[in-house]
Order: sequence, then C-alpha cells, then structure tokens
Amino acid sequence: MKVSAIIPAAGNSERMGTCKTLLTFHNGTTFADHLCEFFTGNGCSPVILIVNAAFAANRPVPDNVLQVINSRVHLGRFHSIQLGIQHVPEDVACFIQNVDNPYTEPGLLSLLINAIEPGNYAVPVYKGKAGHPILLGSNIVRTIRGRHGDADFREILRQFTRIEIPHPSDQILWNINTPADYKEFLRREQE
Repeated sequence: MKVSAIIPAAGNSERMGTCKTLLTFHNGTTFADHLCEFFTGNGCSPVILIVNAAFAANRPVPDNVLQVINSRVHLGRFHSIQLGIQHVPEDVACFIQNVDNPYTEPGLLSLLINAIEPGNYAVPVYKGKAGHPILLGSNIVRTIRGRHGDADFREILRQFTRIEIPHPSDQILWNINTPADYKEFLRREQE
C-alpha cells in the first residue's frame, strides 16, 4: 500500500508563546525535523509539512519533504489538512500527525497500515483515548480533496468506519500546547 503523510504545523502557537514547529527534543532535533525524517524514513511519500509564512521564510526543509504554506491559518487545522491533501496522489492513504504530537514509532505505523482499507481510517488508542498518528484510507483522502470551504474534520471522519489499534503507552496522546506541557514532555522523554 502506498502511504503519504501530512504534518500540520501552521498554527500561531498562541498558548505556547513560541513556534511549536521549532520545539526540540533533548538532542536538539526540532519536532518538525523529527516527524519529517520519521515519515520519509518509513517509506511515506510524499511527506507534506504545512507551515505558516513566518516559518517558511526562516527555515528550509529537506529536499524530500514538500513544504506547503498556509497563508490563511485563521481557518484552522482542517484547512491545513485540505492544503496538504491536494498534494497526495490518487489512491494513496495518508497519515495525519500534528507537529505538536511528537511521539512516533515504526511498529505503530505498520499496525495502522495493516488495519485500513480505502474506506476506513485507523487510530491508535490508549485506554479508550484516540491518539496519533491517524491513517486515512484513500477514499477519505478523496472525500476531503473534494470538499470546498470550511468543514469539521471529525464530522467528516464520522462518515467512515474507525479502526482502533490498542497501544500500550500514553505517548500516543502527547499533545504539546503550553510551556507546562513542553516541560512535562521533556521530563518524560528522559525516562
């Protein structure tokens, strides 16, 4: 199965107070670089990083990553996903992993890929809570590509079958939105 990946990273990071795309792990790798390298290194193509104009002006991306600028970030995350999906080839499934959900694991990608068909989507779940990344079947990608205007991503997904993949760690739930979240993330990363 051919699989692509979209990394929405265009938000203004208002609660964080600094660009979440440039947050780093202890080793100095940014969240954006980590996710781009992870998905390209695990066979996803294309890998699409959705950024705002300020990020695009100040930071290059690797040659094997397509950078798409969202100049209308006020329209929200779904708009970023729509922009990215315009670059996903027909009949290709697509991972969605926000830049502020930095946890990744190759084995999890394989489980998600093995679980989906064109008309459903797969999510990792820890104790009943859905995490990241999610994997959209190619029919869902086609549906989103055909949508015009604003929409609710969760409402679109409710039209399709959700496949839940149990995961043993709450790391799939990590969502770094505030300085306190980031401090806790760095503490947990060292464990």
